[in-house]
Amino acid sequence: MRIIILLTFYLSFSLAVFSQQSEHFCSSMKSKSQSSSLMKADPNSLSQKLMAKYDVKFQHLNLKLERTNINVAGSVRTIAAAVQSLDTFVLELHSNHTIDSVLAGNTKLSFSHANNLVFIYLTSTVASGNLIDLTLYYKGTPPSGNSTPFGAAMSNKTSPTWGAQVTYSLSEPYSSYEWFPCKQSLQDKIDSVYIWVTTDSSNKVGSNGLLTNVQLLSNGKKRYEWRNINPIDYYLISVSVAKYIDYRFYAYPTNSQPVLVQNYIYDNPATLIRIKPVVDSTKQLIELLANLLGPYPFANEKYGHSMAPLSGGMEHQTMTTLGVFEFSIVAHELGHQWFGDNTTCKVWKDIWVNEGFASYVEYLAFQYLRPWEANAEMLGNHNSVLSKVDGSVYVPDTTSPTRIFDSRLTYRKGSAIIHMIRFELNDDSVFFSVLKSYTSRFANSTATGDDFKKVVEDVSGKNFNKFFSQWYYGEGYPIHDIKWYQKADSLLIYNGQTHSVSLTNQFEMPMEIAAKINGKDTVIRIERFLPNDTSRIKVNGSVSSITIDPNNWVLNKINSVTKISGSTGIEDLQNQEIKIYPNPAKDYLEVFCNEVVESITVFDLQGKILKSNCNTNRLETFDLMNGIYLLNVSCKNGKCYKKMFVKE
Repeated sequence: MRIIILLTFYLSFSLAVFSQQSEHFCSSMKSKSQSSSLMKADPNSLSQKLMAKYDVKFQHLNLKLERTNINVAGSVRTIAAAVQSLDTFVLELHSNHTIDSVLAGNTKLSFSHANNLVFIYLTSTVASGNLIDLTLYYKGTPPSGNSTPFGAAMSNKTSPTWGAQVTYSLSEPYSSYEWFPCKQSLQDKIDSVYIWVTTDSSNKVGSNGLLTNVQLLSNGKKRYEWRNINPIDYYLISVSVAKYIDYRFYAYPTNSQPVLVQNYIYDNPATLIRIKPVVDSTKQLIELLANLLGPYPFANEKYGHSMAPLSGGMEHQTMTTLGVFEFSIVAHELGHQWFGDNTTCKVWKDIWVNEGFASYVEYLAFQYLRPWEANAEMLGNHNSVLSKVDGSVYVPDTTSPTRIFDSRLTYRKGSAIIHMIRFELNDDSVFFSVLKSYTSRFANSTATGDDFKKVVEDVSGKNFNKFFSQWYYGEGYPIHDIKWYQKADSLLIYNGQTHSVSLTNQFEMPMEIAAKINGKDTVIRIERFLPNDTSRIKVNGSVSSITIDPNNWVLNKINSVTKISGSTGIEDLQNQEIKIYPNPAKDYLEVFCNEVVESITVFDLQGKILKSNCNTNRLETFDLMNGIYLLNVSCKNGKCYKKMFVKE
């Protein structure tokens, strides 16, 4: 989801303007959200326990809607498989709606409807593995207000620029129940959904999947029949009703069938003329992203846009609801088809796998299609993150949509740490293999941040425990005070590091150094830029200046870079034959040594052996009492080194 605050309701912005805004455009209106009571639902409540007893297989929405109001009337058929035996079936539906009846075949079922919950009493107990098939008939007016980041779950507005009146749905994160009966569980994707909408013959209706039929009815109305045959999460189901034109074309990715791009544009002669270049860029973006991320996941259906008067976009599966056509917004919402729609966050705490990844797709779109704007995009992300000192990408509190969709953390820091993962891997073929493996492994499913971490480790063969501890679960960023000195053919760089919050241990990352050697810039990569330690780099020539992180890979703040007149304070550190980190230690200690380590032994101050590791450079210290210890490191060449460390 991506939202922007518009000075006018349509303006062709440049990325240079975007990148300077403090908020990501997709979240700038999130502060208007109201926390739904469902976000605070007790998992041990009767309703939650009953909904956990079934798996939704199919829903058929058969509704009446008009572009002039938000009234809803019709029926929703639900087919579900019991995963435990049950005699009561529970759906969520806002109490504004009146339920006419609930049928199982031709049999009327008794029900109760209160507090936005519908308890349907089955005629007999359904055993685990058997199907439940019922249809609920209802009508009503969805509530107005700010239940979603955009306002109401069902809205009716008129575009002040184009004069189009539109009725449209926006349900993220927990407001689908305001307009149709459903089960709002991220883990229970619906296997397939039909969305039929009857409306005035002057309207068109945009929705998910493929438009299989437009039926002219005897009363002069038309019924638009959409069929979504891929698994879909409840909040990605959508409708939009307006006087539209159908502007379509095809994208031709190399790794799948052609992809229909179907756009419902306001029926105003000036609208398509104005936005056509950006609409047409969707073709190029689909072809690019299919190559980078894996095949477009819904090639057997379509991709497209339905216009609505909102300041941004919402990534409804296969048909984004969009208020303004701008290159980075189109890229962001398209990126969600891989990250958020095909693979959806398993819990809102891990919204990063939706929004952080879609935000990074923006960067990829600029890198490959508008490279002159890519640096500004990532710099804008970094500047936003560095504007405050704390906050994790992982969302510890999901009772507030404002925190879930936090611009600085979920979107901008989320994008930045994917960029840092790319830098850690230091091999684009591996990085894009990671993305393709992830979208393949969790296709049509849900995932967490740790699920993505596991894919990174499986594909790369590298351990990312420290990285995720620092950047995903941890808070803040490193602040560097750099001292450097050249001695003969060695450039010595001391990384004096503090961090913006005390909650996070000091940061360890690779780092690029740009050194001006004999008047020419040379970029050197340090694989482990250790905090409060010295790196020695061989150089061929005279170094006149250095720049830290010249290509803006790493979230960090440079407080000072100082050339010192002598090597005091640098060579003493560099001459240590082994280094240990972190010191003080909490859960672990790592040994950095130029030799092959044979064993590591820990002694207390009385000389008692407390533990010994073989053939490893990592020592677990979580089980040690707080205090001071001696470390003995034995190497295969016979050398032995001793160090003292503190456990806190």
